[in-house]
Amino acid sequence: MLAALLSVVQGATITTAAAASCSASIDALNFGNVDTLAGSSADGTAQVTISCDDVDTSETVVTVCGNLGAGSGGASGNVRHMLSGADELDYQLYGDSGHGASWGSYNDTTLGQPKTIQLSASDGTASGSVTVYGAVSGGQTSASTGSYLSSFSGSNASFYYAEGSSLDCAAPTSGTLTQADFTVEARVDANCLIEIEDIDFGTHGIIDQEVTATGGVDVTCTPGTSYSVSMDGGLTGATNPEQRLMQSGSDTIAYGLYSDASHSTPWGSASTDLVAGTGAGSVESLPVYGRVEPQSAAPGQYSDTVVVTITYN
Repeated sequence: MLAALLSVVQGATITTAAAASCSASIDALNFGNVDTLAGSSADGTAQVTISCDDVDTSETVVTVCGNLGAGSGGASGNVRHMLSGADELDYQLYGDSGHGASWGSYNDTTLGQPKTIQLSASDGTASGSVTVYGAVSGGQTSASTGSYLSSFSGSNASFYYAEGSSLDCAAPTSGTLTQADFTVEARVDANCLIEIEDIDFGTHGIIDQEVTATGGVDVTCTPGTSYSVSMDGGLTGATNPEQRLMQSGSDTIAYGLYSDASHSTPWGSASTDLVAGTGAGSVESLPVYGRVEPQSAAPGQYSDTVVVTITYN
């Protein structure tokens, strides 16, 4: 007879390694007040902070794939938008301070590539931070005044992670997902720029008839901005805009500046002598009409300097 022997070992425990658990947070990226009339871009930054626990103690690295989508403002091609009502303000996000690598998402690479982040692991934990660099492109003269915003949440700010260094950020969904919320913000304030074209009355002998010449003021204001343009009394401080004085030493020639070709509306600094308008984001050319009436004048080179001031809100 054969007897079967059954041995039972009690007290044995089977364990599995705990998987890493990571979380991510991102600061708000606030560009502050943006000058949309300037040709240069406005820059801003935000910090991404990642913390991991329960990392296998045999691992020295945790790989994190940072994916940033279009945000609530949407995007056109590789350009993201912040919104103020129906108005758009364009910007982009980068993974480097030189703005050479746009930061995008594995499922929307038109915005750029996802960013690979490797955290050093020690004693079961790993943590670190990276910077998101933002830039609002300059010369967006069609952007109206107001507060602009784009919000990122859910799939627009997704971070996949895995222990080790083998996670491929071009196809990161084999990793574990965590998400973060943040906003991108900017404000466009009223702003105006002016450029001046001088007035040259030319060379004359006896001034026995009216002499006229034209200059100009080019105004560029953010859309919807109310403005007014005034001109002072010149170097002699004339209070009558039709009786400013050009000087050659102690000799003078009286002249006037006007906002109309018929010389019926003087252009000065009093509330009734201003030229007003509303900005449209493009250059508005305001002609300045100069007139010298017949008068006696000694030979010489005559000139005056008039300060042009634009006031806007």
